[in-house]
Amino acid sequence: MTKTFSPRSAVWLLASGFLAWAALSISDAADTRKHTPTTDRPTDIATALRAMGPHTSLGDESKALGSVVGAWDVEYADFLKDGTVTHRSGEFIVGWVLDGRAVQDLWIVDPSGAGKDREVYTTVYYFEPKSRAWHATFVDPESASVLSFTGGAAGSDRFVLETQDTNSKTTRWSFNDIRPDSFVWRDEQSSDGGKTWRLKSEYHMKRRGGPHPRSDLGAGLSGRWLLL
Repeated sequence: MTKTFSPRSAVWLLASGFLAWAALSISDAADTRKHTPTTDRPTDIATALRAMGPHTSLGDESKALGSVVGAWDVEYADFLKDGTVTHRSGEFIVGWVLDGRAVQDLWIVDPSGAGKDREVYTTVYYFEPKSRAWHATFVDPESASVLSFTGGAAGSDRFVLETQDTNSKTTRWSFNDIRPDSFVWRDEQSSDGGKTWRLKSEYHMKRRGGPHPRSDLGAGLSGRWLLL
């Protein structure tokens, strides 16, 4: 006995077949996402750490350190207690890291003598909303020393951090006269609670490649970051 199909039945069968195919395709896609190999994710720490700008939660707080994001050529001047001055050169690299919730810098001091290694240091900065202060942790791996600072912006072109040691001496690190293509970094120490300061170091920074096009957002960062 021959069975005939009406045009309506044929359309229904085609629609049912398409829906079944679509369901299988979605299921396969979901299963593929579920089993996506981790090799598709960044495998080097520099790429995984780097952020292309500050996290939105920072708001205007991102502007202070954001203005020094980038790569800088440095002229180091260290003032010793005997009155002599040591001059060296190097570089200073700054960028947003950890999904834009922190800033990290890398200090590099070029070798100053035959056979001498370069010096490298790093600092991580993060903002604490409760205290409305920036915190910074500086690490010197060669000397196995760590310093912790607190502070923040002091006007539109200055950023200041301070810490106190066990001898009641206050150390102040500051970014001064911040401009698109230059700024001055200073290391000062006070033994009288901040009434007077002795200048220990003054570093003049010149932005590599000219003024940064979006220095407040940290676009176009280098990928050379370290993690504490």
